[in-house]
Amino acid sequence: MKHLAAIYALSWGMLLLWAPSAQPLELKVITEDWAPYNYEENGVLTGFSVEIVQAIMVELGESHKIAIYPGARGESMLDNLPNIMSFSLFRTPERENRYKWIGPISIESIYFYKRKNDPRIFRTLSDIKKVDKIAVPHKGLILSYVEAQGLTNIYKMLKMDAQIRHVLMGRADLAVTATPLGVVHYLKKLNKPTDALVKTQVKLLEFPLYIACSRKIPDSVIDKWQQAFEKVKASGQFQRIYNKYLY
Repeated sequence: MKHLAAIYALSWGMLLLWAPSAQPLELKVITEDWAPYNYEENGVLTGFSVEIVQAIMVELGESHKIAIYPGARGESMLDNLPNIMSFSLFRTPERENRYKWIGPISIESIYFYKRKNDPRIFRTLSDIKKVDKIAVPHKGLILSYVEAQGLTNIYKMLKMDAQIRHVLMGRADLAVTATPLGVVHYLKKLNKPTDALVKTQVKLLEFPLYIACSRKIPDSVIDKWQQAFEKVKASGQFQRIYNKYLY
């Protein structure tokens, strides 16, 4: 009987030894076209957030292809697939419990911008409401916030560079369209000085940008990525990347 028990124990141990080890979770890292954070240039994915995520991967010793999808599709993938990491997403109260979060990659604000040589001073929304025309995106988060403030003197435009151009040409008094990094990016694209538009004192909104993750990704993976991100910041690499897109 003792011999049978020993044989059984040995057989069980060998089965455990031969059993294939659990495979690590295969992450799918995605983003959307939103310059200057994540966008394609000459067929190459680039941008501030792209470089930050790539730096995190280097710190981890991991390599994941980053795929670009329309924003709505990316959000659907986050909601329905178990292994998605998506950036750069605003961490809003409505999204808080839908995903797990890594970051913040950046704390970004949306201000109203005016021409550099415009002598008018804008301190409050009441001042903003007095102008004739404000260039705004034709849809999305910024437009919804603008409309929630009761602003009716708005001119909806499809392209961000067109919104900025309208202010530069005097066809609009103000633009509320992008973060400081975004405004600098599009001024460069238009071959204009990066201070051709200046911030007013009026902030429309502020939200942190994060890497949003499917709820089924283990906390151990989230913690590992968060720790790697903190190392990227502590090393000074984060600030160097940010400055590259700000100036």
